[in-house]
Amino acid sequence: MTLNPATAAIIGMSLGAVASFSGAWLTQHATNKRERENRVWTRCMEVYEEAMIVVHQIGDLRTELSATGELPVDARAAMAGTHALAARLEIYATKPVLDAHWKHFKAMHAWKSALEAWDAQEGTNPRASRADPLWRKFTDRVKESEEADRQFLSTLRTEVHGERERRNAPWKWRPFR
Repeated sequence: MTLNPATAAIIGMSLGAVASFSGAWLTQHATNKRERENRVWTRCMEVYEEAMIVVHQIGDLRTELSATGELPVDARAAMAGTHALAARLEIYATKPVLDAHWKHFKAMHAWKSALEAWDAQEGTNPRASRADPLWRKFTDRVKESEEADRQFLSTLRTEVHGERERRNAPWKWRPFR
């Protein structure tokens, strides 16, 4: 079988067209994927920033409550967004962040429950005193919650700033490229 110049030109043109189309398609696909990952990473950072703000607000509220025994006026507003934040974290956060958030969330509910038990007590027990066993339980839960906050914030910082050793980790978003 012989190949004449016209057939060779048609084959060459066809191969060139397929290569051009394939290259353009692969480039567009990679660009779309990278843009989507960047949008998700940006949204994830917004959620992490919001989480840090909420943890600090609740920490301040808890500190004031521990010092005074009085629930601050803005306490309900500070805690109102915790469920919505938890939902956004479930969408965007990595497993280490979700695990740390779950510990933080459980610790927060533990001190809230201890506070409610202390506040609902009847009788002449001293209020906001180490002599009151319910107040001691509350302060113990506060310490546990503070530790859970520290761990959660540390995990968030690690995720936000990344670690060069984790460059090849199996998580989706990598700030160092």
